[in-house]
Amino acid sequence: MKLLAKLLILTCVLSWTYVVRAQVQGESRLALLIGNANYKSSPLKNPVNDVRLMEAALTDAGFTIIKAENASRREMQRIVRDFGERLKQSGGVGLFYFAGHGVQVKGANYLVPVDADIRAEDEVAFDSIDAQSVLEKMETAKNRINLLILDACRDNPFAKGSRSGTAGLATMSAPSGSLVAYSTSPGSVASDGTGNNGLYTQHLAAVMRMPDMPIEEVFKRVRANVRKDSANQQTPWENTALEGNFYFKKSPPVVVAAVTPTLAPMAATAAPNMMMVELAYWESIKNSNRPFELEAYVEQFPSGAFVGLAKARLREVAREIKTAEEARLARIAVAPQTTAQPQMIAMATPSSNPVIAPMTSSAVSPISAIAFTEGQRIGTLVVHDRVFNNKAEIKVTVTEKSATYTAFSSGDKIATDGQVLAVRFGEVVLNQVRGALWKFPLRVGDKGQADVSSGGLNGSVQWQIKAGAAPSDLVVQVEFALTGGNGAMSSRTGTWSGDYSAKQQIPVATSFTLRAAAGGVGTRPQIVTTSLAP
Repeated sequence: MKLLAKLLILTCVLSWTYVVRAQVQGESRLALLIGNANYKSSPLKNPVNDVRLMEAALTDAGFTIIKAENASRREMQRIVRDFGERLKQSGGVGLFYFAGHGVQVKGANYLVPVDADIRAEDEVAFDSIDAQSVLEKMETAKNRINLLILDACRDNPFAKGSRSGTAGLATMSAPSGSLVAYSTSPGSVASDGTGNNGLYTQHLAAVMRMPDMPIEEVFKRVRANVRKDSANQQTPWENTALEGNFYFKKSPPVVVAAVTPTLAPMAATAAPNMMMVELAYWESIKNSNRPFELEAYVEQFPSGAFVGLAKARLREVAREIKTAEEARLARIAVAPQTTAQPQMIAMATPSSNPVIAPMTSSAVSPISAIAFTEGQRIGTLVVHDRVFNNKAEIKVTVTEKSATYTAFSSGDKIATDGQVLAVRFGEVVLNQVRGALWKFPLRVGDKGQADVSSGGLNGSVQWQIKAGAAPSDLVVQVEFALTGGNGAMSSRTGTWSGDYSAKQQIPVATSFTLRAAAGGVGTRPQIVTTSLAP
């Protein structure tokens, strides 16, 4: 009987999977993505990265992708025409996304190609693509749903210091069965983003990956998140005339035995999504020898399915760290003794006079001051959002080298005396305001606290330094609390850990966990790890 029940459940799951795939894959999904950044007079930073991020998210949602990066006017005309013809043949769902310069002239919106030679406003229509013509091309395909997304309120090519003219983009009417989405409200301007992606596209790509969310809810979530992160300076906007339902992603239903359910209805539908998130995160760290990654899992999923295994792995890693430390001390004990005097270091005491004590290799990390040169390449930092499985890369270089500090493209900033002045926490860079962050050379057992800030965020951190799994590795562990974002992030707390290797002032790996505030807007839990590769 048990075998028969399992077979029946499996049959139900496979049947449902077939139906869902038929619904999702049976209806064609075609997307045209254009990202223009290399403008002659006003180049942009993020549109190409934005297109690639959208490509990954939409591919995951079952779309066939047509993509152009840094397209000329002729290329844009051709690709829009080809897109319209393919959409007419395939039907289903069509999506057009543009990131780059967008200009409003006399109530019409124009998408600017990279080869545009626009010297006055009256030349825009001759050297750009009318956004309304793109929407009309999609409408003539007579497919079920059309989505037009414009992350185009970028730098104004005509007046330095403003964005897309004084009025931003104009409202466009959405034909029946379509939705027009803007990165900010009509007549306003949007952020090109301080990281690798524009603020709007960063949140849109993340929310699109959330299963079982109607398209209207997707854009509502994006609007809330963007408003929060921009301190209410940017409010995304949509005009919609959709008549049917649409989901970027769907998840399978919960399969339960034929007994009276004991869970509330919401729990039954929400559980699979969180289970999949938990499983994906666990798979990524189950063999880790970095304690902070395992601790981040236990912190985020205190009642998770793998908590017992995580704690067992933590005990195993603790033994590995202890064994490595004992082996290191044993090597020191049998090393040939020299007549040289031990190096002296200052031990902090409540009095004003330092106490001088011998410095042993077991107390001090080899991580110390390093001579950097401006423009020097350090490596590539991979930022991984574990909840949505998004990845971004930052090429880490020395952006500024002065007599007082060294600044890196990752946001990290180190004073000449080794004091950490700024450090990246996941996707946020926190700057020291008062107190002190850690200082090189790092020493096991050192601890402290500091007040920090980042844009509209303010908070405090408490930190301490522990031994890593390898003899030359040290780990900085941090507990923090952040406030800001017009109360939306009030009392949000979390942890951060950075693994430093020998002779490296940027952590080779970090884990950032942010707990959601009760009742906050857009306050989803965050689990972000980074890794630094040569």
